[in-house]
Amino acid sequence: MDMKIIFHLGVHMTDEERLLRCLIKNRDVLSREDIAVPGPGKYRALLRNTLVELDGAPAAPQAEQALYDQLLDGAAARRLVLSSDSFLAQPRWSLNRDHLYPSAAERCPQLMNLFPSAKVEFHMAVRNPATLLPALAQTVGEDAFQTLLQTLDPSQLRWSDTVAMIRKACPGAPITLWCDEDTPFIWPEILRAVSGHSEGIRLGHTYDWFKPVMREEGLQKMMSWLSSHPPETEEQRRRIVAAFLDKFMAEEVSATPALIGWTEDTMDALTELYEQDIDQIAEIDGVTLITP
Repeated sequence: MDMKIIFHLGVHMTDEERLLRCLIKNRDVLSREDIAVPGPGKYRALLRNTLVELDGAPAAPQAEQALYDQLLDGAAARRLVLSSDSFLAQPRWSLNRDHLYPSAAERCPQLMNLFPSAKVEFHMAVRNPATLLPALAQTVGEDAFQTLLQTLDPSQLRWSDTVAMIRKACPGAPITLWCDEDTPFIWPEILRAVSGHSEGIRLGHTYDWFKPVMREEGLQKMMSWLSSHPPETEEQRRRIVAAFLDKFMAEEVSATPALIGWTEDTMDALTELYEQDIDQIAEIDGVTLITP
């Protein structure tokens, strides 16, 4: 079977399932190009249990075919999109030993071994540790997170280390990355990179992404403006989105650095290191970085 498997790895506190929900809403359109996007209930427990059974070994041909049979229900497909922000680790195990997702070098080969005959790609967002860590603190609980902080130095966290680990462990698997902070401006490009649909296809529900971050009034005005004034270039579309986000950003209760005892100076220093880190990622062979 000539199959390409796309593992969308999340990560935690970035996508919040919005990519998967959008692709599922466009499942009929994508299926016409033999792109399969099964619902998460069909595969997350299945893959988790299969990983335990395989214990790192490649699936035998019969086992691999059994996975396809359960995932595809007999549908023709050349590309299969699977998404979970816990493919690499559960939230409380996402940080350790001054590394972001230290288990990535072990987990990614295991994911590839589920489908040994397929071509595998990894896709994921990265997020500024200055905002990622406070958000994770809210998820895992302050006490557990304070214990975790004792085992690491936030200034040593580098996404480039994680990406390099994956590339070394899985040299044949291309990696596509983007910064979570850039997502509203490059959302159509992200969707197309993950799904692999043709340029001529326009997905529906793409602006659902903005519902949690933009006031309803602003979202309606933005969609109306884009409909009546179709942007001629991607750069024009991004400027329009930026303008509406700036004016109609929703009020939200977000994680703050004070939650884990950080000052604004700490935030600024970590942000500067993150920006330098993104430059390093762009230089890694086999990595595609989607940018505005």
